[in-house]
Amino acid sequence: MISDIFDSIPELYEAIPDIKSHLSDKNTSICDNLKTNNLSLSQINEKLKCFEKVLKTIKTSNNDNFFGNKINEQSAIIKELTGKYSKFNIDAMIETRIRKAINTIKEDNKKALDDISKSFTEVKTHIIAVKKCFDTSIEEISKLTRKLNEVRSDNNKQTELWNELTNIEDDHKKNVINCIQSLQHESRNSQRCNNSKMNNIEQPLNTLLRMSTPLNQKEGTGIPNLQVLDPDNSQLKNELSTSFHNLEPSMAQELLKEVPKHKKWPHFSGEGEYDHMEFIRGIEMIKEDFELPEILVTARFNTLFTSSAHRWYIKLRQAHVHQSWTWWKTPIIKK
Repeated sequence: MISDIFDSIPELYEAIPDIKSHLSDKNTSICDNLKTNNLSLSQINEKLKCFEKVLKTIKTSNNDNFFGNKINEQSAIIKELTGKYSKFNIDAMIETRIRKAINTIKEDNKKALDDISKSFTEVKTHIIAVKKCFDTSIEEISKLTRKLNEVRSDNNKQTELWNELTNIEDDHKKNVINCIQSLQHESRNSQRCNNSKMNNIEQPLNTLLRMSTPLNQKEGTGIPNLQVLDPDNSQLKNELSTSFHNLEPSMAQELLKEVPKHKKWPHFSGEGEYDHMEFIRGIEMIKEDFELPEILVTARFNTLFTSSAHRWYIKLRQAHVHQSWTWWKTPIIKK
């Protein structure tokens, strides 16, 4: 639409000379008509003058009174008409009218040209505004195009980054799988090593457990038989592996050999003046010094408790079955 308006401007300017020529032809036609009318009036005036001369000639050649009177009347009429036409000053009047008509035409032409110029000015102003809007739109389109190119570039970078991350993730998965397999292999090796350690400490452990069984216990004494811990017990093995997992098998054997004998452990009778807190502190000290698992502590209770304390222990042991050293400290403190 904007290009069509720009294309039509030269045609409008080319039409101005045609309009001027048309108005000039109109002026010429009007002037010719006025001149023709002026010529007709002049011819009438000349004919009247000729007719007056004829009448004068007739009057001179004819002395008849009747005709003389008629001729005089006609002459008077002609003179009157001639005087009237002479008074009008036809040439000046026609010239004035022509000038007036020409001025009117010029004013009309000027007004028409001014209107046309004003219209062209308005069209030009509108075209300039439209062109400015069009240029602004072109600039906005350029900005949007640059933004679109930036977005496309970002998308391409994101795609490349995603592909790199995918490759890295695949490599990481492979590394994790390899690491898991390696850890599994190390775990199996560690398990075999732990089994070897347990085998190395079984002999001193069995000796220690046998030492925990009362030597003077006889059948038929009325004391119920207590469950003796089996060295192959899974719970015992778990606790031992937890206690000695950071030690070499030889070191674990040395620690078990150095554990105090039965007579050197604190005993608790529950009779007379006794200090049960001193009993607990003594056992805690041995347990910490030799890093003993709690099951090796509770396995000695059958010999560490004597007299009334031993009877109390048996009843509580039957009621609560096997409990840890941490659990036993609470009822000992209450007793």
